[in-house]
Amino acid sequence: MICPDCKAENIEGVDLCESCGADLRNLKPPGPENEFEEHLMNDHLADLGAREAYYVSPGDPVALAVHSMRKYGTECVLVRENGRITGILTERDILMKAAGEKADLTALAVRDIMTADPVILREDDTLAVALHKMSIGGFRHIPFVASDRETLLVSIQDVFRHVSGCIHPGGQQP
Repeated sequence: MICPDCKAENIEGVDLCESCGADLRNLKPPGPENEFEEHLMNDHLADLGAREAYYVSPGDPVALAVHSMRKYGTECVLVRENGRITGILTERDILMKAAGEKADLTALAVRDIMTADPVILREDDTLAVALHKMSIGGFRHIPFVASDRETLLVSIQDVFRHVSGCIHPGGQQP
């Protein structure tokens, strides 16, 4: 939220500007200006038809994770230990951290190259929240918890596929 007095950016929902102390309680957050923004601000992860997540254990060999990813046609797997998600392993992790001439994916453990403690969202989080987290974190997949407590995965491709109908060439809206 932008302070009208000093133009400082503040966290949505604060009462006073952190920079100048101006009262922000009566400010209305900006609304969507077009169909694309409306989708980003109002559609939720639950609207995307996300895929089921597949799991490996931290001690499993990377080769097993690769096999699972190929078998299920997914670009990543979640890493679960004692019923808790402790990491995520993506194709990019494998390419950047494990692939090479002398890489033995059967001897390398998932825990050695996974991304630990992944961001996990909720199904009622908006597409804007997911895109923000992905952008800040530099990742293309994000798990979220559905209402039935099942963990699903959404990718940046899923988000763009969902909003692609309202993106028009040249930025013009109908």
